[in-house]
Amino acid sequence: MKSMRNVRITLAAADERYIEPFLLYARTGEFAKRVSVRAFSQLDAFLAAMAAERPDFVLGEPAFLTPWLQGEGSRGVPWAALDGGEAENAALGGTVLHAFQPLNRLLTAVLDLAGTAQSAGSASQAGAQIIAVHSAAGGVGKTAVALNLAKQLGGRGQRVFYLNLETWDSAASFRAAGSESGLPGLLYELRTARENGEACRSPLSRHAPFQEKLKSLSFPPLERPDELLQMSEADTAGLLDYLATCGACDVIVADTDTEDHDRCRALLRRADRVLWLLADDLLHLRRTAGWMNHREARQPAEFYDLIGRSVFAVNRCGGRLDNVLPRPDLRPLAFLSYIPSWKALSREDVLLGSPIFQRDILALCEQLGLGGSRRPPPASAPYAAAAATGGAS
Repeated sequence: MKSMRNVRITLAAADERYIEPFLLYARTGEFAKRVSVRAFSQLDAFLAAMAAERPDFVLGEPAFLTPWLQGEGSRGVPWAALDGGEAENAALGGTVLHAFQPLNRLLTAVLDLAGTAQSAGSASQAGAQIIAVHSAAGGVGKTAVALNLAKQLGGRGQRVFYLNLETWDSAASFRAAGSESGLPGLLYELRTARENGEACRSPLSRHAPFQEKLKSLSFPPLERPDELLQMSEADTAGLLDYLATCGACDVIVADTDTEDHDRCRALLRRADRVLWLLADDLLHLRRTAGWMNHREARQPAEFYDLIGRSVFAVNRCGGRLDNVLPRPDLRPLAFLSYIPSWKALSREDVLLGSPIFQRDILALCEQLGLGGSRRPPPASAPYAAAAATGGAS
């Protein structure tokens, strides 16, 4: 797992009573491994420091930003203003963030803006890796695996986005609602940008808050599934491309239905890795093999490309397999433990707090190489050859 370089933030605010809790939270909270903050309450000290160094991001009150922005040293340094008076904000003309919003939201917005600026300034920067958690049959614990995967990666310092594309969102209770516009607002902006032939430049923090339970960004739950049901394959692909390239994420953990609809098809085509969950159950394995046989016969090139990006894991495993795997390419990379206490689940923290399952998920993360290059390793030779020729080699 690669270590993420801290984002160097310079904070400029006149009131030390604002600076002190900000620094304490940044140095001891969940962002401690992701940011380093220098703070100034005196204008002269701030300007002298900015003349001597270039931080990754500047967050300051207009009284500090105005003289700094008039100098040469501000060029190329992304910044945002802490909300002052309307006249001051209008004169600056840049992004304005509310100073007294919860600090986790404020720092998430800062990291979002800093990441977007770095992405725009470097054409060679790789985007986020998209991990699709998939199964050919329901009831295998797909959402539980996706939630734990997102939480464990987020807890290890990765910038994670948990994307739930299920028609009936089984993870809604793990995500808090907020003032952000959510998925509907972002889809509207993406469609508008696409119709105008432009790139969507809306910051992700405008649409998705940081979800403390998951240690990840995620859209607030939808009140109704209408927006999801109306999503086309192009809408889903555009959403995934935006999330992967907006600069705010390292990893996207995506969870969708087992049904063959536009959202699922777009995710399986766009994902860098497909974590394919299996159950040690004869009927489940037969259904999985049937799905694979059908796809291989009808769409061989697409099927071999998919399998080349797939890894298989057996969930709810008691330690050994009781059934024979029906296809030779169903080779499990990992075995995730069966947690008996989940059968009588009454508290959400139990689902995300099993030490045994956390151990298994962390081992799976290492095996997947999450946090490395966005593109997965090359497909195995037989699948690569089959994908190139449109059939089995």
